[in-house]
Amino acid sequence: MSRLPHVYLPPPWADSVIELGPEAIHHLSKVLRLGDGAPITYTDGQGNHGEGVLTRAGAQRGVEAIEARPTSSLTVAVAPPKRTERARFVVEKLAELGVEALVWVETERGEGRPPSQPKATSWAVSALQQSRGSWLMEISGPTTPSMLRSPVWAATPGGGALPDAADAVTLMIGPEGGLTPDELEAAEAQVSLGKLILRSETAALVFATLALHASGRMMPDA
Repeated sequence: MSRLPHVYLPPPWADSVIELGPEAIHHLSKVLRLGDGAPITYTDGQGNHGEGVLTRAGAQRGVEAIEARPTSSLTVAVAPPKRTERARFVVEKLAELGVEALVWVETERGEGRPPSQPKATSWAVSALQQSRGSWLMEISGPTTPSMLRSPVWAATPGGGALPDAADAVTLMIGPEGGLTPDELEAAEAQVSLGKLILRSETAALVFATLALHASGRMMPDA
């Protein structure tokens, strides 16, 4: 049996029928081609999720539950790639993995600019719906390496092994030109992602996956 379509419905949910916004209507009626009476699952992006039915008035609420946040929290700080499609890759893939927060970080050698907040959020929403998650990834910045939440682990050639899992950690990925010595001072640990030099969006995905696996969150029952 195929999985039910999953849709993001922003809070608050005050009534038995949740009104659908333009993006949700487009996703359900135009992309998925669903009509009245179609069963769906839904989330508010803050842990609440449920199963309901699509109606002309909106989403008829059904059985609902709340998914607790993971005990470990992961923030990924990335120097924005220069091209929009590469920035979109960063947002979508980190959101699919269930990363709690993405922070765009300004660096001396960085050449890219962060996408607009509405555009980045729309990418994160799309990834949330695709991955059937219950928590929408937070996106903020730009900020500087020195302002990142500690502890900070920086991806850098010549770094060491991934440290032991922490309850909350920020992973920092610099631009293709690398992080400067001053910027690396913000990091409690420098981590190698292998012998090859990765693009920033690839490094973000690899680094996040390694950290999630180390914390046990990539396991089947996590």
